[in-house]
Amino acid sequence: MQTNLEVNRVGIVGAGAMGSGIAQIASQAGCIVVLFDIVQDALDISEAKLNKVMARLVEKGRVTKDESVQIQARIQRT
Repeated sequence: MQTNLEVNRVGIVGAGAMGSGIAQIASQAGCIVVLFDIVQDALDISEAKLNKVMARLVEKGRVTKDESVQIQARIQRT
């Protein structure tokens, strides 16, 4: 028995280096992401790092500015 699942929402616990990276990749793949951490500073740092990464990807031409905005908008931090 084979089941094909389409993943379009991802929940991630922990906004450290791994959680933030997973959130970015999942969002770039088109998923809605909920990134959870009990430490607000971790969420703030995660957002700042993603902004920096996205700016660099736009600068290198790997994503457009519009795509960057959409990728960031798909990540909800809580």
